[in-house]
Amino acid sequence: MLIHGDTIRLLRIPFSFFLLPLFLFAYSQAETVVHHQALLSLLVIHLLVYPASNGYNSYIDKDEESVGGLEKPPLPTSELFYLTVLMDLVAILIAFFSINAFFAGCLLLYIAASRAYSSPLIRLKKYPIAGFLTVVFFQGAFTYYMSIAGISGNALELTRENCFVLLGCSFQIAGAYPLTQIYQHQQDLKDGVVTLSYKLGYIGTFAFTAVMFLLCNLFYYLYFTALELGMIFFMIQVFFAPIVIYFATWFYKVKNDRSQANFSNTMRMNWIAAICMNSCFIVLIIINRIPLSYLSAIETAVPDHRYSQETLTSFYSRSTNDLTVKRKIRIVAGKTGIETRYSVIGDFNKEPAEFEFFNKTWDLLPEPGLSQRMQLYQQHATRLSRKAIDKIRNFDTIKPNITHLITVTCTGLFAPGLDVELVRELDLNPSIQRSSVNFMGCNAAIIALKNADAICKSNPEATVLVVCTELCTIHFQKQYNEDYLLSNLLFGDGAVAALVTSQPSGDYAHQVEIESFNSMILHNGYADMAWRLSETGFIMNLTSYVPDLISKNIKPMLQSIGLKVDNFQHWAVHPGGKRIVDDFAIALELDKCLLAPTYEVLRDYGNMSSPTVLFVLKSVLEKARPEHQGDRIFAAAFGPGLSIETMQLRYV
Repeated sequence: MLIHGDTIRLLRIPFSFFLLPLFLFAYSQAETVVHHQALLSLLVIHLLVYPASNGYNSYIDKDEESVGGLEKPPLPTSELFYLTVLMDLVAILIAFFSINAFFAGCLLLYIAASRAYSSPLIRLKKYPIAGFLTVVFFQGAFTYYMSIAGISGNALELTRENCFVLLGCSFQIAGAYPLTQIYQHQQDLKDGVVTLSYKLGYIGTFAFTAVMFLLCNLFYYLYFTALELGMIFFMIQVFFAPIVIYFATWFYKVKNDRSQANFSNTMRMNWIAAICMNSCFIVLIIINRIPLSYLSAIETAVPDHRYSQETLTSFYSRSTNDLTVKRKIRIVAGKTGIETRYSVIGDFNKEPAEFEFFNKTWDLLPEPGLSQRMQLYQQHATRLSRKAIDKIRNFDTIKPNITHLITVTCTGLFAPGLDVELVRELDLNPSIQRSSVNFMGCNAAIIALKNADAICKSNPEATVLVVCTELCTIHFQKQYNEDYLLSNLLFGDGAVAALVTSQPSGDYAHQVEIESFNSMILHNGYADMAWRLSETGFIMNLTSYVPDLISKNIKPMLQSIGLKVDNFQHWAVHPGGKRIVDDFAIALELDKCLLAPTYEVLRDYGNMSSPTVLFVLKSVLEKARPEHQGDRIFAAAFGPGLSIETMQLRYV
């Protein structure tokens, strides 16, 4: 059986466009979005519940004059009532079985309020204040709350910020609703209804609307500034400007001629307001739903054995009787800028008889072989990684949401590897996506974060755990050429666990958005930083030319990619060595105070290879202040090849 055309007209389905802004606003602000449920919620509310409410109101009122969306409404048909009941029933069933029970419960409350508003048994609309408050609450705050339930699957937490936005939504409706009644005074009186607009009069209605919209703007301002998104509020004002202009123009006309408070002008007001607000909130959706990634946590860990640089220098020096070599060791050690380092090896402050890793003589011969070093790595790497991970705040709560694991190391390998060990140790989802960045050196952490960034920007539900663990001291060797003088006196052990997320989170003063990455390989430094496996451990190539190569190329690199030093207020530079940091500052004409976190990490930990730059970045982020919002951070690390990896971040 076909539905009569007049029945369809009285549902006033196009009128749902005027009621769409709050749903779009909720969609733009929801912390999580279940997209298929969000789409179903949109359809249920705007194609079933709102039209059913319109149809029921028309069925009861039997309007003969203009009513919202219809200038000449037809008389209601006998099937209209049954169709509205069917639409409500279908809406609730879809909500319950395909969205969520909480959303279905919200719909049921909304429908009950809508019927109470129009029903001849209760007829809230005949009471100017009670009817007005019912509409303001249910079409304002409650609609936003209900929309969030459908979009995210969760109830909106009633935080201070969310109370601000709920009040803003209600005041938005409080301003709009009396204005939509301004041309219906006679029709409403004929129906025995005295509206708030009638009580206020024509001029009073405009004045009341102006006050309500001012309060709406106040609460939106409080909401966005509480979220440190004040610029969004001012962007909204740009979209709302045409509404204000038309409102003022229309008020001027009505003030001089009461007949201008008519259906035509009211609908024009509705269209302008709906187009502007819907456009505004669609832009907010685009802004908020553009895939982004955030550095949400960095935690560090070091082994239990802490040594002064003097102790480690003494150990190295006592392995030779050559006075010239001893002197070189002391000179190089004195220039490192290092005071302490950490190691999984407990031998460095013991006498030979107590050695557990090295041969029990001061000449350290024969040295541990590669298999012994890898055995030590396997013994300690997972434990040290876990030590860093366990420091992540609320990790047990976060753990079920981790979708990807990236492990980083260049000082040891075994299979099943560190990634599998961590999945087992942490009881992570066995279907978690795993990848490893191996043997890429000191800048590998930035490479791992680059991969995590790409994952988050392609998957809005992603949470990536990045773990960098290096046990550099297990490769200490009894060699005295320039390469080993540098490596034996620079490197320490450490681990970092970092969380990269698609949604902003974290405990820093500001959210930390990852902006971009850049790379450069300096082929003329191919042999200046390198290493190879050998039977006794890693064969190192680490020359004193590395600082020169970095300092001569870092500024041209930044210029080539259009980055200006003055655009960055905070710096996290990998402390490959004191001279590297000094020359980096000189090359970019940076005040060394800006590199204080780098010098501090070098002093307290030495160079731990890949985790080191994140030790520095953690220090930078923990020093963030409220006034730093919008500031940019530049991170850089250097690896074999010679390669430079950079990362740009922003406080948002």
